[in-house]
Amino acid sequence: MNPTFNNKLIDRLIVAGESSKVKVNIIINKIDLGVDEKIKFFKELYSNLGYNVYFTSIYDKESIKVLKKELEGRISLFFGQSGVGKSSLLNAFYPELNFKVGEISLSTNKGKHTTVTSVMNKIDDNTFIIDTPGIREFDPYGIKKEDLGLYFIEIVPVADECRFNTCTHYHEPGCAVIKAVDGGIITQERYDSYLNILLTIEEGLFF
Repeated sequence: MNPTFNNKLIDRLIVAGESSKVKVNIIINKIDLGVDEKIKFFKELYSNLGYNVYFTSIYDKESIKVLKKELEGRISLFFGQSGVGKSSLLNAFYPELNFKVGEISLSTNKGKHTTVTSVMNKIDDNTFIIDTPGIREFDPYGIKKEDLGLYFIEIVPVADECRFNTCTHYHEPGCAVIKAVDGGIITQERYDSYLNILLTIEEGLFF
């Protein structure tokens, strides 16, 4: 699947959504190119966390119908990697908008930017769609390291059991989150994403 599925980027986008109190839906597009075991694993992981995960393809009319229904009566922002097919999906929902679509670079295996600005499109009186430029890297903004765990929903109920109320769940003794990871209650994949973001914060790159 092009571009390559990137769960760490998804987790960064989830943190941005959770910290902004925005409902997060995860769309895994281009399923016509195949769905490997890694993608199936992460679909189940995110679904078990309570996020809606949609498998879509512009060639699968049923998946388009289901997701389009989710957009009705909402303000929806499409945000993700360059080349994942955001504009193509929106054209499948609303052909009259005629979003510009691009292609994958053969040299980098990454998407080329075709949407260059964020634009809100009115579909009807209650439905609005925002298409955004594709991204390759993303850092949530304005998050303190001691607050990061609040935006990983599986960490929140466990963190109350930590020995220290300022625990960053990295190296502190008596950390209930680390214990939960070791016990398989919190997945290693999500914890690795947490640490990846935490170390970025400690380096001062979020401010």
